[in-house]
Amino acid sequence: MSAAARRRRGARGAVPRGARTRRTLPWRRIGAWGAAALALGALAAGGAAALAWLRDPATLPVRHVRIEGELRHVDRAALERAASPHARGGFLTVDLEALARAVAATPWVDRVSVRRRWPDTLVVQVREHRVVAAWAGGGAVNARGEHVDLPARALPAGLPVLAGPEGRTAELLAAWRGWQARLEPLGLRIERLEMSAREAWRLRLTGGIEVVLGRGEPEARLARLVRAWPAALAARAARISRVDLRYTNGFAVRWRAPERAEGAPARG
Repeated sequence: MSAAARRRRGARGAVPRGARTRRTLPWRRIGAWGAAALALGALAAGGAAALAWLRDPATLPVRHVRIEGELRHVDRAALERAASPHARGGFLTVDLEALARAVAATPWVDRVSVRRRWPDTLVVQVREHRVVAAWAGGGAVNARGEHVDLPARALPAGLPVLAGPEGRTAELLAAWRGWQARLEPLGLRIERLEMSAREAWRLRLTGGIEVVLGRGEPEARLARLVRAWPAALAARAARISRVDLRYTNGFAVRWRAPERAEGAPARG
């Protein structure tokens, strides 16, 4: 066999260049993917261990609970007692919402927010209710017209008293604010405002003067009193017991009985 024939025969049985490399390449990829998977698994395991370490209360304990806010009626010690059972976990695991709910249940507390301060402090921001009236059925009314369950002995002196059906506190407060603004220039103050179950209105003013507005158009009836007061009633205010405005165009005045001089005989 000639040399040329042997070369042609060898060429037919030879393996093309690169074919061996292509056959072994998938195994290399599988090895690379396996290594990557192992690396990711190691990272995940390490991350889980680190997270568990961080969440362990012994690693980052809460050491301080700081109460902030302008407190006039709330007992700071009572707030700390309410917060304490919920601040015993780790810095990252403490339930801030549960702590806020516990503090919000303290009398006089209106709003609560809680935040973490690195590395070991919880800051509890407290806002008190701003009470603007007493509620005749017990408790008080805050500036938003909401009923607040507070003992009468805890309320500031001199608050106006609102009385009416349950659930009507906001309406009564709005009426008191509007009507007080009209009466204040006359030197009058609404000490008590009542709305009956039939929505009849009645006021008690400074000096014990009772003002009966009745049902329907209380604004117009009060306006009639405002117009008549300076000329017809102001000078005799000390003698007025009651003003009844349940009339179409006027009003009726009940006068106080004159006081007897000491030693004067009683009549009748």
